[in-house]
Amino acid sequence: MPDNRIYQYVMFLKSVATVVRLDPLIIAPIRDANDIVVLQTAVIGGANVICTTDEDFFNPPASVFLRSVNITALTDAELMTRLRS
Repeated sequence: MPDNRIYQYVMFLKSVATVVRLDPLIIAPIRDANDIVVLQTAVIGGANVICTTDEDFFNPPASVFLRSVNITALTDAELMTRLRS
């Protein structure tokens, strides 16, 4: 991809993104400790959906936690289907 297209895309993301400050007091249960930041970001940022193929998000304890905060975990294919309907 040409540099100017990459730059335009990054600028677009910057214009629509919300930067959130993580809160270490939010307990986000998930098997992989590296994914805690993803759950915290989703909660603090007010996400409705997490798009992932990581099975940890679809299984307890993460799936139970996500339901409790009204966030749905979808695969990329599921999200595309939902966006197209």
